[in-house]
Amino acid sequence: MIVDVIILSYAKEDSVIVMNNECIDSINNSTTEHKFNIILVETESTKTYKYHQDNVTVVQPNEEFNYNKYLNIGLKYCNNDWILISNNDTIYHRWFLERLLEANEQDNELLSMSPMDDGWHRHALFNRDFDIHYGHRTSYEIAGWSILMHKSVLNKIGNFDEDFKFWYQDDDYAKTLSKNNIKHALITKSKVTHLLSKSHHFIEDSKKFEMTDGLGIKFHKKWG
Repeated sequence: MIVDVIILSYAKEDSVIVMNNECIDSINNSTTEHKFNIILVETESTKTYKYHQDNVTVVQPNEEFNYNKYLNIGLKYCNNDWILISNNDTIYHRWFLERLLEANEQDNELLSMSPMDDGWHRHALFNRDFDIHYGHRTSYEIAGWSILMHKSVLNKIGNFDEDFKFWYQDDDYAKTLSKNNIKHALITKSKVTHLLSKSHHFIEDSKKFEMTDGLGIKFHKKWG
């Protein structure tokens, strides 16, 4: 099976290229059973990027960064049943995809899932005797840095709301899933390591409020 992967990047520094490669390699090396079609949507449009992995397509929109708009651009390159949306500061552990797909096999109505970061999710106090934890809470069941969704989810909810340029994107996704009665779960046997906000400092000071807390105004206006 081939899984489409959308990763957003802002390669303003060489360290981001290193981080992108580590993320991509961890995805590719996580399984021998499945293949990945990786779409890297790159904010830095003044340079040409070529990655050593032969399954990477670099897309460079010539427009201002907008998280959800860039995701929607990436979706145009997706042709497979499953789509993984990933931050570039995420490292995937062995068999993460198999554990997610096994959860879907147990419940074929489970069409959106996140893997678990043991460090981050220690605050959630999940009962580890159970592998599938249903819910729509961000930072709990929904981990915005890594979401595997079936294409039928997008057929039902449409593209991502481009009003959410950065923060509150995952909150909006969570509310949209809940509104449409689409199941989501955290799968505790599927493991990742999230390195946490490695590109936030690239946001210009003049735009930080607009891209972060300012989006809370739009979120609460939309959802109450």
